[in-house]
Amino acid sequence: MLIKNSQKREEKDRINDMIKQYGTSAFMYTHYPHKRFWDVKNDDKDYKSVLKSSFKSSDNAKALLYLHIPYCQQLCYFCTCHMSITKNYNKVKEYMELLFREIDAFKKFVTDNKLSLSIKEVHLGGGSPTFIERTEFDILCDKLSGIVDLNELDEFAIEIDPRRVDSEQLKYYRTKGINRLSFGIQDFDIDVQKAINRVQPPELIENLLTPEIREMFTNGINFDIICGLPHQTVETICMTAEECVKLSPERICLNFLHYSPTFAPHQKLMKDGKGDRPDELPDFSERKILFQSAQEVLETGGYMRTGYDHFAKLNDRVAAAMDDKKMHWNSLGVTPGEYTNIIGFGLSSESTIHNHYFQNYYDMPDYVTSIKEEKFPIYRVYEQSEDDLIRKDVIQKLRNYFEVNIKEAESFNNISFNEYFQREIGDLRTLEKDGIIEFTANTIRLTEFGRQFTNIVCRVFDKYYTGELLKKDLGQRAV
Repeated sequence: MLIKNSQKREEKDRINDMIKQYGTSAFMYTHYPHKRFWDVKNDDKDYKSVLKSSFKSSDNAKALLYLHIPYCQQLCYFCTCHMSITKNYNKVKEYMELLFREIDAFKKFVTDNKLSLSIKEVHLGGGSPTFIERTEFDILCDKLSGIVDLNELDEFAIEIDPRRVDSEQLKYYRTKGINRLSFGIQDFDIDVQKAINRVQPPELIENLLTPEIREMFTNGINFDIICGLPHQTVETICMTAEECVKLSPERICLNFLHYSPTFAPHQKLMKDGKGDRPDELPDFSERKILFQSAQEVLETGGYMRTGYDHFAKLNDRVAAAMDDKKMHWNSLGVTPGEYTNIIGFGLSSESTIHNHYFQNYYDMPDYVTSIKEEKFPIYRVYEQSEDDLIRKDVIQKLRNYFEVNIKEAESFNNISFNEYFQREIGDLRTLEKDGIIEFTANTIRLTEFGRQFTNIVCRVFDKYYTGELLKKDLGQRAV
């Protein structure tokens, strides 16, 4: 049974009470610490050094490769991705030439330094990778074949704009080795779709996901859904969740809208169905009610919640990894956790190599200059300290499993939990009093209500989150 109106009012009141006390948190803890604390270097020396020190032997060489394609043909008003809108395919071709050179430079560096790098997964994201035409896509796969055996990958995934593909295009992707498709759905309600400038009826997805296509992509299908869009109500989000259950993807990301018009001013274009006035977005508590309503439909339909904002079928590898406490969370979502090293190619791409973070340039002129000067396009770098790694471990467990086994954390990190986190214990006790967590000698566990505030609990362990950051969060809409 869906959440009743009286229950919704009570839940919303309770959530609002917690917001008044704790504020909200825009940090999703994809990384720890947040990227704003990484060091701007504009130099690839650290990146080269870490590659050489990290991939000397095959024992620690498994990695995932991410490639960013920043171009889209049409603006989606909700989007906060690093993308550029164009209908001029020559811009895409020019970018792909630069990306090819970056791949070639990486291959040369690995070969020259006799590095043992085993890439087991490849993910094409954006932007819209489906914008790439076959000539450039063929070249891309040929280039990748120089650093990875595409036939031996555990997974080769691509993000799909369903408005820009047909069944023949999907079959072509399979011939190139792709075995997982990730569809940008966002919402199935037509008024919501008009408000975000992304109209794609359920029938479009249903016609693409024929039994023949489903059988081809053996690693499965992903759907991305967003909570917090204009016109969303409990009824419409439940309809969207029901359509997801009907279409039966293996995994679903039920994301919260990241409303950041300072970074993405086009978000102010989100309007009503007629396009004649700015529309109010669901507030923080309303988003939580939307999420809970969709969650109930998905779980009733056979999906398991895998971490804060993801769901998977019970027979999916991610669900098994969650049961085994091996699941991992990164910028691509939740994964079974076999490979935590990520190598990023392309504009704005991020790399995670052991205890180092790297990010490529955001701005195209800087990226172009770096590639032409035969440098890796590294913009900023961060080396995690021992303290960072300990805190990241706790934050990952809270976000993925909604609990921390204190004795396991002590053993894994070689610490006394209560001594190491003496400052944080008081905050945890307050969260316990407010019904957000259950805190015992052995466990920190989020309550069902408290799971709506997972990021607030994670924030307790974030030593960088103080002062002005806290004041800023108290005054803004948060995800």
